[in-house]
Amino acid sequence: MSLIQRIDALLPQTQCGKCGHAGCKPYAQGIASGEAINKCPPGGQETIAGLAQLLQLPVVELDHSRGEAPAQIAHIREAECIGCTKCIQACPVDAIVGAAKLMHSVLIDECTGCDLCVAPCPVDCIDMLPLPMARVLPIVGGLASSPEQLQARAAKRDHARRRFEQRNDRLQREEARRLAERQARAQRATQASDASQDPVQSAIERVRAQKAAAADAALKKAKIELAMSRAQLHKSLKAFGHPPTFEQQSQLIVLQRQFEVAEQALAQLEAQAPTPTAPVARDADLKRAKIQLAMRRAELKKAQAAAAPEAELQTLAAALAAAEQALHAAEDASGKPAPVLERIEKRPIAPQLRQLKTELAYARAELSKLQRQTDTSSEQLAQAQARLSEAERQVNAHDVP
Repeated sequence: MSLIQRIDALLPQTQCGKCGHAGCKPYAQGIASGEAINKCPPGGQETIAGLAQLLQLPVVELDHSRGEAPAQIAHIREAECIGCTKCIQACPVDAIVGAAKLMHSVLIDECTGCDLCVAPCPVDCIDMLPLPMARVLPIVGGLASSPEQLQARAAKRDHARRRFEQRNDRLQREEARRLAERQARAQRATQASDASQDPVQSAIERVRAQKAAAADAALKKAKIELAMSRAQLHKSLKAFGHPPTFEQQSQLIVLQRQFEVAEQALAQLEAQAPTPTAPVARDADLKRAKIQLAMRRAELKKAQAAAAPEAELQTLAAALAAAEQALHAAEDASGKPAPVLERIEKRPIAPQLRQLKTELAYARAELSKLQRQTDTSSEQLAQAQARLSEAERQVNAHDVP
């Protein structure tokens, strides 16, 4: 094993980014290059001691300015989830399952507690709850004492590392496939007009198509860099205390500058890009209006459930009415036929039924996970199937009047 691999083996593999890097392995590369070893809150003093012993360095105190990282797990409140998939895209280990416009759920055994899914949620329906120690082995440092626990934790960290690397490989493959599709579409478009053009004009069109594909890829890359710098800045603002220390203030200034540079680069590329057609802009306005309406509805429901004051409820109701009007205006401007709306009165979900459905989702996810694994015993499958059957029975029994 190389030095970077040995350093990475000591890190907790939460992939939370609190160290300032986009994962544990980039931080291991930074440590190998001379970076401080006390920037990992999930690893704690145990990780610092292990790194100090490996690198022959003195043991230092953990940098508490980077926030805390207790043993925790993400929990999605299903009744408020709008199925936007933003949390799925943010999860570094693919521990959230779901689809667009459908309820999402967190796989307990796969979640590392990085809390990266909390900030992107537009309706704030994700909570970070204490990890159920009786059911799930913690991945953070300082909570394993016996040799058996240390061995099991090491295996879980290796599993989290593999899921993180597999996710990154998948994203790279998807990006390469999309780029190839864009280039193929541009090439087909130029080939279709080659028959009626002279060779010089055909060559010019091919060069233009290649430049357009490269500009499209550069614009998308700039958007991703801007989103990452914005998320890093918001995460640091949330993690640092108030008022921040001098070192924290310096780091915030650097992050702010990086965000401004990314914003300027994106603005420059957008200014150079061709103006989009009106239907695309109208479709974007319509989509934005639908998202705003969903957010206003979620805010009003949340306030009603919390028994908020009447003045606050009236303000939220007015905001909901304004969002509905904005959606109607966007639908009229889009030129598309208005959808046929049918109002359906839904009864609120009882807390007990919500817990039963949550247990049913977890039971299904656990059975699906065991079925995908090759080393699963028949006894484990039987237990998972029994858990799923019991969860379905309880949900069906609750639904019967």
